[in-house]
Amino acid sequence: MFSSKVTTSMIRLALVVLLISGNYLYAGEPAPQIYITNVDIFDGRSENLHRNRHVLIEGNLVRQISTGEINDVKADAIIINGAGRVMVPGLIDTHSHLSLTGSPGEMRDWSWERIGVLMGKRAETTLMWGFTTVRDLGGPVMGLKQNIDEGLVPGPRIFPSLAFITQTGGHGDFRAWTDPHPRWFDETANWERLGFYRLADGVPDVLASVRENLSRGATQIKLMGSGGVGSEYDPIDSVQYTLEEQQAAVRAAEDWGTYVGAHLHNGPAIIRALQAGLKSIDHGFGIDEEGMKMLVSQGAFLNTHFAWNHMVLEADFLNEFQLAKAREVISWSDNMVRLAKKHKPKITYCVDAFGSDDLFNALYAMEFRARAEHFSPLEILRQATSGAAELLEQSGKRNPYRQGRLGVLEEGAYADLLVVDGDPLADITLFSEPEKNLRLIVKDGIVYKNTLE
Repeated sequence: MFSSKVTTSMIRLALVVLLISGNYLYAGEPAPQIYITNVDIFDGRSENLHRNRHVLIEGNLVRQISTGEINDVKADAIIINGAGRVMVPGLIDTHSHLSLTGSPGEMRDWSWERIGVLMGKRAETTLMWGFTTVRDLGGPVMGLKQNIDEGLVPGPRIFPSLAFITQTGGHGDFRAWTDPHPRWFDETANWERLGFYRLADGVPDVLASVRENLSRGATQIKLMGSGGVGSEYDPIDSVQYTLEEQQAAVRAAEDWGTYVGAHLHNGPAIIRALQAGLKSIDHGFGIDEEGMKMLVSQGAFLNTHFAWNHMVLEADFLNEFQLAKAREVISWSDNMVRLAKKHKPKITYCVDAFGSDDLFNALYAMEFRARAEHFSPLEILRQATSGAAELLEQSGKRNPYRQGRLGVLEEGAYADLLVVDGDPLADITLFSEPEKNLRLIVKDGIVYKNTLE
């Protein structure tokens, strides 16, 4: 008699058979050792490359980095010759939406089965862009995260926020005009039922929503604190959530050892959020001098992006009201950059990519180029590695990845790394062509791509 039980190991073995193609490899679990020779290393922080290094990975951690050959390499180790190429830490996107595989309008009535399949595809695409970790700022990604962590699906590490927490009529209220309000009718819109957003008005509702997300595994909380471009009801200048509501969210998050961030565009909304104790200001285009000074003095993070400013007016899912909001946001961006150059806030790398596959890939490619108009390659690399990791560390014990460091290449760090053609400290835009320039992708000690000889 044969057992009908399908084990995790059997599934991983099947994935090995299905996903080995040419020099691409997804093995499901770390090799005993990976020995990478002859690479120049950007460690996530330093201004210059560390030349002629050899790197030994054991399990899912970097065990040793050496200027000379490493002797205790096991016979069954995977050996990869970097041939003088540059190695960098795996990149980190601090504003991701892996569950938003279409526009909010078109996804309202999608089934969970359709969304789930597309999420898995989006996770693998993100990893192939070189992003080994993302902070997902809204959407039901907990099941995807669990499958990735168990080695069943290729994708990045996920720091999930889970459902957007939004006031009625706020940026995260993605109901159609015909959808009822759950407070007044015994019905809930499909997207809220699936966990994309949660309507919360007043301190008790906000507390309950924060606690619900935390109980379901959120590593940080995401509020909608101002008007936004993609929402259908709210003007861009609207300030959302009262100070008391935001303070309640901060208290509830801090009781669990973590923090609150928010979607924020206009200056008054940013100041209110900082007064409430929020640590993550996302977008932030309308920030003024007072807000920037507050942000810096409180050690908060500015998580802004630039690709959308180049592409949003061409998005075919926005109506005229939304396009007008986009134009206003774009008009604020130069002043935000000027204030950032003056006051030196903590800036991380984020893309805020969502929508179709074509739009997602175009945004990821454009972000490197658009950001290079304002920052040096070194600044951008730090934003996408050690700087982003500093923000992730604000999750404290809610951080599910505490065995090693993220965003750096050092002994004891997680074995999340890339080997690239070219020097990213000279040309950051090489990351805009990952199929061509990313020669090796390793995450958690697993080789996901290897086109080196």
